Amino acid sequence: YPENITPETEEVEPKPMVIGTNNVFEVGCYSQAMKVGDNNVIESKAFVGRNVILTSGCIIGACCNINTYEVIPENTVIYGADCLRRVQTERPQPQTLQLDFLMKILPNYHHLKKTMKATSTPVKS
Repeated sequence: YPENITPETEEVEPKPMVIGTNNVFEVGCYSQAMKVGDNNVIESKAFVGRNVILTSGCIIGACCNINTYEVIPENTVIYGADCLRRVQTERPQPQTLQLDFLMKILPNYHHLKKTMKATSTPVKS
């Protein structure tokens, strides 16, 4: 049977997807990983398959396709057209600074239109 279709005689429990804190999933990324640790970045158009376990502090580069049966070690960076790998010597900075910046800058570019109060005439009954 295909992965999403099971016979009705089998009782299959759905598996939960566990996602840690302070992860960044950029626009257009696709993650099926059942376990994702903390402080990871999955960049635009990256694909992470369901058999991958992403630990903490990892960065999956733009357009990288990871679809193997493996546990990605902590602080691993996967980058480039060939999905090359290296391990960072230091933990990556948490993305909270990026979020703080966006919270400060976005209101400058979001202009609200003021509505004109319409004078209402009372309805005579």
